[in-house]
Amino acid sequence: MRLHNFFIEQKIGEAKSVRIDDADLLHQLKNVFRLEKGDEIILLDNSGFQYRSRVDLLSKDEGVFEVLEMTKNSVKQSREIFLYVSMIKKDNFEWILEKGTEIGVTHFIPIISGRSVKTNFNHERGLKIVKEASEQSGRGTLPELRQIISLDEALNEIQKEKIPAVAFHLEEGLMETAEFIAQKLKNSADASGKGQVTTKIAIFIGPEGGWSDTEIEQFKKRDVNILSLGDATLRAETAAIVAATLFLL
Repeated sequence: MRLHNFFIEQKIGEAKSVRIDDADLLHQLKNVFRLEKGDEIILLDNSGFQYRSRVDLLSKDEGVFEVLEMTKNSVKQSREIFLYVSMIKKDNFEWILEKGTEIGVTHFIPIISGRSVKTNFNHERGLKIVKEASEQSGRGTLPELRQIISLDEALNEIQKEKIPAVAFHLEEGLMETAEFIAQKLKNSADASGKGQVTTKIAIFIGPEGGWSDTEIEQFKKRDVNILSLGDATLRAETAAIVAATLFLL
């Protein structure tokens, strides 16, 4: 039977026993999952390792777990996905965080663009969403969730870090997305001289009203390739997950 996964704040390392005093986590373990002494779970400390552990003590005030086995987490992301998403409605943005975490997005960076419908979000709640989605999907590390930045700041970041980038825009009408992806990754490998595909990709997803003409020009000036996901008009949250999945294949 598959064991449930739980991230904890402290690093476990080579410890043989782990004590937890996180009230929210203890409530979840005791009252939601109804764990008892002798039950086993997987503890995760965001190190990429997982720790099969047995409940020694579980009360509303503390939990003590015996570490039975430490193994490398087997859920690996094929490459780092930097998903820059223009702020959209709260529920839709949180859906991107949940589903993006499940498929393997490694970095979520909300941005403000000219047609953004929101200019803020609950960062603490977002962290909880990516944590729960990571536990559900079996990831060994949590994705990064950044605070909101401007589009200019985002473009400066990818230029400084030399991260290949694409922006998705319906009106471009480009249909060779898959071919472009394969060629872009190959070109990156050839340029590196190592014969390996690039391990980082930045993806820009616009707001519900799309990118403005000025923003499209900004992308072109920064050598961000403009692509389409086809003729159908997708909601921003749908486009974000579809685009990220293309680069994770």
